[in-house]
Amino acid sequence: MSAIALTLTVPEVQPEQAYQQLNIAIAGGIAEPQDLVGLRLPEGVNWSQGVILNGRAPIWVYAYLVHECHAAAWVACYDPRLGGAVVVESHRKGVNVAQVIALTPE
Repeated sequence: MSAIALTLTVPEVQPEQAYQQLNIAIAGGIAEPQDLVGLRLPEGVNWSQGVILNGRAPIWVYAYLVHECHAAAWVACYDPRLGGAVVVESHRKGVNVAQVIALTPE
């Protein structure tokens, strides 16, 4: 069983700002490369929306998840220092790489 757990949340926002948040949790705080084997995204990802990756994880976990989420309208990585998520990949006009999607703390 993988030490990496993924959950999907859909924040309530205006339809034109719709995105999903892919939350990353690592049991015991330590992940091993072997944990990527068999790791699957949660059911119900809406690829017509953006996906924000959120959670403490090694850079190689983020790299894997950006690749797995490639079909999404856009992909961003949350950075609490910026108060938002930095877009790292986009297939949607009006959402650009390096753009910071502002998020309000829950």
